[in-house]
Amino acid sequence: MDLKLDATSRTPAVILDSAGAHLGISGESYPEDVTGFYAELTSALNAYFESGAKTLTTQIKLTYFNSSSARALMELLELLDEAAGAGIRITVNWFCDPDDDITREFAEDIAADVANAKVVICDLV
Repeated sequence: MDLKLDATSRTPAVILDSAGAHLGISGESYPEDVTGFYAELTSALNAYFESGAKTLTTQIKLTYFNSSSARALMELLELLDEAAGAGIRITVNWFCDPDDDITREFAEDIAADVANAKVVICDLV
């Protein structure tokens, strides 16, 4: 259930560390096949949650993502929120460039729609 995807020029680095209860997504996200790229992460997360996981801390540090990736990120947050609703303690730390109002507004909008997981908007340093 661990997952490690190296960043490319079009895809972010993704690390799901089940022993450390940590998910990290960083870089830029505009893959040609957004659905295919994020499907692997979704499968790994579902396996992690089904394994009896009690907690997951997620760090999102995306410097750029396109509209297709934005939809995939919304679906990812919905999955995390559902897991939190099922009793898994989920924290999402979403790091945004303080000068990037669009990304910050997107993260804030998603945070407002999340009912069960804890979402914290942070400044990228």
